[in-house]
Amino acid sequence: MSFGATFTLTFNSVNKVLNRISQNQYSSEYLLRSATEEYRMKVRHSSEVIKNPNPLTRGIDRHNVEITHVIFATSTAPEIFRQAYAVYRIMPGDDPTNAGYFLDGCNAMFATNTVESDMLNWVN
Repeated sequence: MSFGATFTLTFNSVNKVLNRISQNQYSSEYLLRSATEEYRMKVRHSSEVIKNPNPLTRGIDRHNVEITHVIFATSTAPEIFRQAYAVYRIMPGDDPTNAGYFLDGCNAMFATNTVESDMLNWVN
């Protein structure tokens, strides 16, 4: 999958097509705005330098995806703000297939209804 000019997010079985509104060296920003709500997604890539690195350490590649949903306030209801993000930190040269398996496993665990419910209900 590549990040193109649009990105489709599905919420409650409804597709939301966000258009890319900004792109620079290592980031992109997508937006869908209507009269009642806004969806915004940011994708960023960077390299972290490790302080006092071990000679075998090459630093860390950092990949971040952030999604924000705002339901605008009305005369009878306050604004609602939701935000979720994921950060993936992988060493340069890591095998992309195996790193992908790791990310898939983490995403699957976080996406279960039990984990979501526990998080939203302050269970630890």
